[in-house]
Amino acid sequence: MNLKVFIGACVLSGLVACSSVKQDEAGLSRPGVSLELAQFRKEHFSNVRYNLFFSIPESRDEAIRGKVELSLRLDEKQPLIIDFRGEPEQVTSVTLNGGDIPYEVKDEHIVIASDWVAVGENRVAITFTPADQSLNRRDEFLYTLLVPDRARTVFPCFDQPDMKSLFTLTLEVPSTWQAVANGAITQTDSTGVSGRNRISFKETEPLSTYLFSFVAGKLTREVYSRNGRDISIYHRETDPKKIAQCPAIADEVFDALEWQEDFTGIPYPFAKYDVIILPGFQYGGMEHTGATLYTDRRMFLDEHPTLNERLSRSSLIAHETSHMWFGDYVTMKWFDDVWTKEVFANYFASRIVEPLYPDVNHRLNFIRDYIPASYSEDRTSGANPIKQDLDNLRNAGLVYGNIIYDKSPVVMEMLVRVLGEEAFQQGIREYLTTYAYGNATWEGLIRILNKYTEEDLAAWSEVWVNQKGMPEITASVKDGELVVEQRDPLGRGLKWPQELTYRVICGTDSEEIPVSLEGNSDSFRMKLSFLPNGNCVILPNTNGRGYGFFKITEGESSGLWSVLRLSEDEVLKGSLLITLYENLRWKTISPQGFRDEMLAYLPNESNSLLFSMALSYLGDCQRIFPSDSRPLEEALWRIVTTNPVSQHRLQAFRLYRSIADSEEAVQRLYTLWQERKAPKDCALSESDYIGLSYILAIHLPEKADKIIATQLSRIQNPDRKKEYQFISPSVSPRKAERDSVFASLLIAGNRRVEPWASSALANLNHRLREQESVAYIRPALEAMPEVQRTGDIFFPTAWVRSLLSAHTSKEAREEVDAFFTAHPDFPLMLSNKIKQQASHLY
Repeated sequence: MNLKVFIGACVLSGLVACSSVKQDEAGLSRPGVSLELAQFRKEHFSNVRYNLFFSIPESRDEAIRGKVELSLRLDEKQPLIIDFRGEPEQVTSVTLNGGDIPYEVKDEHIVIASDWVAVGENRVAITFTPADQSLNRRDEFLYTLLVPDRARTVFPCFDQPDMKSLFTLTLEVPSTWQAVANGAITQTDSTGVSGRNRISFKETEPLSTYLFSFVAGKLTREVYSRNGRDISIYHRETDPKKIAQCPAIADEVFDALEWQEDFTGIPYPFAKYDVIILPGFQYGGMEHTGATLYTDRRMFLDEHPTLNERLSRSSLIAHETSHMWFGDYVTMKWFDDVWTKEVFANYFASRIVEPLYPDVNHRLNFIRDYIPASYSEDRTSGANPIKQDLDNLRNAGLVYGNIIYDKSPVVMEMLVRVLGEEAFQQGIREYLTTYAYGNATWEGLIRILNKYTEEDLAAWSEVWVNQKGMPEITASVKDGELVVEQRDPLGRGLKWPQELTYRVICGTDSEEIPVSLEGNSDSFRMKLSFLPNGNCVILPNTNGRGYGFFKITEGESSGLWSVLRLSEDEVLKGSLLITLYENLRWKTISPQGFRDEMLAYLPNESNSLLFSMALSYLGDCQRIFPSDSRPLEEALWRIVTTNPVSQHRLQAFRLYRSIADSEEAVQRLYTLWQERKAPKDCALSESDYIGLSYILAIHLPEKADKIIATQLSRIQNPDRKKEYQFISPSVSPRKAERDSVFASLLIAGNRRVEPWASSALANLNHRLREQESVAYIRPALEAMPEVQRTGDIFFPTAWVRSLLSAHTSKEAREEVDAFFTAHPDFPLMLSNKIKQQASHLY
């Protein structure tokens, strides 16, 4: 109903209903889903069910039609405020309990006055046209992605996580398409409309709206079984070598399901588990029950994957499978606690993966996975607590970041050590049983876990969960004692309780010392068992279980480098690498010294996890503190051609490709790309050659058009060909064309496939084009609110990272400063995303 019709209805009803709308929903019907609205509806509405129908045309230029029949109970007459982010003309009709009633579409809601509502059971039927944004429509398929509050863009609903509901779905699709949803298919009717199928799905278990999902399109289906359980894998892959990985993927899903059933004592709590692997999917995965989505980039590995790539896929599968219990079965009440599902998914993923890789040092892998990524945000001026304030779900996507994904598992591991493994498992089982198919808060979990320990978990949680940042920790030897001190760099006087391990080496004497930093103390002292003689080397955080900035001086770093080169303790070496890199970022040690020491250490490192860490840090040092690339080129090429481990050769080649600047290096890359002849024992994949073509087009503008045309002709998969056609104009040798690409990215519809848009923006801001791409910074930052509004949860971060990561100039920093000066009231959460990605400029 448009506004004119609504006004007419008000006149006919004596304005009673309309005034009631204004009175009853005052303060509640603001744009988005406010906390007040969510609390109001949770208090008064219950027994919510959705019966949904969508008619999906084959052409994505034609609109999808939808209908929802929404039933609920009201304890008293209240206005019905139903979330729908669309224009009034997208709502075709609204009936309540079988009758036409006046309604208003405003502020992202459909509002029905309390006068028309019955006490008890109510049925609302709405026909509508959904927006395409969260339907992710492509030429031959589409998929929904509704986290955190995007269900309301697809259908009218109560789009808040604590109103779990039952969903029944029917899809009408082209007869050549398949469809997958949360529930199992109950019927396929091909008799109604020629060339169309009507597919009906079984009603779901109780789900939050963000977990509702369906996928439809031209898909291939593979079915796998184990112990009476079936899993279907749907995909669009055409490479037989990649399709052949499906059985291994299914096996890891089965493994993860069985591990969680054993740990939690709760059988898989949903009717089915299907996997859909999609090209250009925005995330690594998304845990929709019965229809879990994954990106093909992470699931279908190249023919010779590195250990990092294999571990990454296994962890991703374990992560999304763990969500079935932690996030889907028990869901956070509000998105300020979204981390409570992500922390368990990542923490348990690291444990589920362990038996799959018996030769991997999983203590080292845990450190490598989570601590560096967490530090990358926690050290910046844009740092945020694990648990953040959230007044409206329209900002819920900005809660996500490395703090909730990476710091929280480190904190969870600390909590497990406080409780003990057995008490932790008992507490988790009680938590899941208490809140089964319902909603929980972190405080509710803490109350349960408090039963299993004498520690004050609430006080512990206040520092680690509710406060941002980390301690700065220093150590020294004074008067025969090891002295460890912590301070709050933000001047709040916070004290972080944690257990640390230090090693003091003085000549031939060595001692490992457990250090306990209590919640009410900022220092620790312990007498050494030997008399220090001369200079001592103090190794901080030797087991990698501590969290903070372990500050050292340039002079102290030499001892750490020496131990790094000589030690056989892999965990110690991983911890030292992190400590040395963090001191590089804090500029307590010099970039040149860091680079020289790393080049001396790297070629002799045989552990693949340590090698990849060191290589990444070396690349970051060159990116953030640019210098003559030739010594690095030469060292990397020696690794590419002589290292005995083939995956080390491949990883070194990928860094060589990105830092190469000399004429010799660029020509070498061009020749091997042109001839498609990789260095010996360095198996390059199609994606390697694609990435190389972008870099060569930038380095060799006179050959760019031919390089792009040749590479396009080499790509056979139609989805990857479309991706290349989208991204490749961003490396055009013509500035006018690149400017046109940037201008197009400021239009929301052109950012629809977010990984492609991020790649194009990164190419536009390549380090070799920094001088001219500085002009993109302000307009791209100005677009951030629109990028957030129209993009999915990780896209604002990906956007600003693609924009800024290659910039190192004073001019770039001045552009960021000027932006913040011009926008002193810029939204805090968006500001933090910018500050996190711009920190290297400062």
